[in-house]
Amino acid sequence: MAEIGRRQLLKGLGGAAGAAAFIPFSTCAQEPAPQPAMARIGFLNSISYGPIIDRLDAFLDKVEEGGFFEGKNLAVEYLSAEGQAARLTGLAAGLMSRNANVIVCLSSAITVRAAMAVTTTTPIVFAITGDPAELGLVRNLARPEANVTGAGRRTEEFNPERLQVICEFVPPPRPVAFMINSDSAPAATTNARIEQVQSTANSLGRRLMVVDLAGREVDIAIVFAEMAKQDIAAVVMSTEALFTVFRDQVISLSARHNIATIFPNREYVQSGGLISFGADIYEHFRVAGSYTARILKGAQPADLPVQVPTKFDLMINRKTAQALGLTVPPTLRGIVPDVLE
Repeated sequence: MAEIGRRQLLKGLGGAAGAAAFIPFSTCAQEPAPQPAMARIGFLNSISYGPIIDRLDAFLDKVEEGGFFEGKNLAVEYLSAEGQAARLTGLAAGLMSRNANVIVCLSSAITVRAAMAVTTTTPIVFAITGDPAELGLVRNLARPEANVTGAGRRTEEFNPERLQVICEFVPPPRPVAFMINSDSAPAATTNARIEQVQSTANSLGRRLMVVDLAGREVDIAIVFAEMAKQDIAAVVMSTEALFTVFRDQVISLSARHNIATIFPNREYVQSGGLISFGADIYEHFRVAGSYTARILKGAQPADLPVQVPTKFDLMINRKTAQALGLTVPPTLRGIVPDVLE
């Protein structure tokens, strides 16, 4: 098939930074209208698709491996709330009204909750950040209930370790920060994460400042300028969909204000960030793509175990470290498998 349905669409999304929040099924097909036998999937995303095009591509690769191709036997719709969470339920209802066979929820738990609010029967497959059980999406990872399954990136539990690593780079007494978006998880979950990081900061004798971007019109440049005024030496970035949108800005602003920043995945380091510690960012998208194809063939979500990562890696960008006037600590030199030059 000509790649207009997929590759050009993804390029268009990236070039427009996700400006199009609604892309109807028919624009993704080669025929004027999908045939009755054509499978339909609808993507529901809380942020723009531009920053996650490569992850979406990993998802679609697995769908194709399962025998489904856009414009031939598969129609795809891409919906984004463009950072406006209140829109998600309405968008999910729209997918239901257009008879999507599978709703694919991306980026964060709020997209899954929106889909769950409008259907208890249509299969929901997610590829999100966080522990799906902790976030209340499923009760049992091994055998999820009802119509919901997928893959999550359970990486928030490593925020204390990320703080330990970044503190190796920057000596006291300058304070360090933990940047979160408390809108992305239940209050009890967010509070537990903050307490874990605070406990680690206390054990290291470091003063911790929590930077919460929830409930505010985010100008990330102002956020970093404020941190610089408070002499923040380093930042631990939480695993948030919102922060993916600001990836390039965060990397640039970290360099401008000489703030050492540790990220949850290697995408940031490959783009010029200092250091990352986390799971393979693409693996849970591949799992979700495979599950979607299996469901389109007749599998039930309850029979597909929710997947969470078991492998984590540490990556350091030596060039960025040098630009920040930092050296890789002796304690890390022997244990870091990936050091970008």
